[in-house]
Amino acid sequence: MQMNETKPGPNLMKPNYFFGNIVSKTTSIFLFCLVSSFVLGTCKENQSYPETDSLPYFSGKDFDPIWTKVPNESPGLHQIPEGFKLTNHLGNQIQLREHSPKISLVVFFYATCRGICPMITKNIIQIEPQLSEFKDLEISSISINPKEDTPAVLSKYRTLYKIQNPNWNFYTGELLAIESFAKTTCGAEVEGFSVEKNKYEFVHTENIFLFDGNKYLRGIYRAKGTGDIQRLVADLRILTK
Repeated sequence: MQMNETKPGPNLMKPNYFFGNIVSKTTSIFLFCLVSSFVLGTCKENQSYPETDSLPYFSGKDFDPIWTKVPNESPGLHQIPEGFKLTNHLGNQIQLREHSPKISLVVFFYATCRGICPMITKNIIQIEPQLSEFKDLEISSISINPKEDTPAVLSKYRTLYKIQNPNWNFYTGELLAIESFAKTTCGAEVEGFSVEKNKYEFVHTENIFLFDGNKYLRGIYRAKGTGDIQRLVADLRILTK
């Protein structure tokens, strides 16, 4: 019995067929790897990773930390709004964002507060010797009871605590603008409630907010205790290096 032989097709008989197949497959694999590397590289480039030598920015309603070298290309970062007007304890009106290119610490208080306001003020006074190394640092204490906290009242409050630092200003302004800034830009809890006719108390944050020279929010710290206060000083060194 004679067995039928299967003859190779004409392409298989050509020596270049196998080589061409290998080249084609290799090229496909190479292109796949190249495209994958580009996509992964782009994703990594666009992702934000914690950095030990810089401070984050904060984005969105959840205040997500973002590390970026080009904040103006990242929409939604928290920044002091343009045209936010305040009046200081000397009666001088300023726009907080355009006032100066200095780094700023912002706190919220009111002059008749008997709770956390004195504690915040005293804690800042205690670290003033450490803060003195930062020549371009401003401290802004903003009243959340601007109706009663006039420039004259703020000036007396400053005198009460023997504050002589010319870069520490106490501010009053329009209530709605201050509340909007506190809640939207800083994520601060600020609420007023009536205890009796024409007499109000306020629930408000104990946090200190750090803004850079371009008025972007760069840090949030608890004024209560010493741990976060020391972290604030360390972060100021990072921001000013």
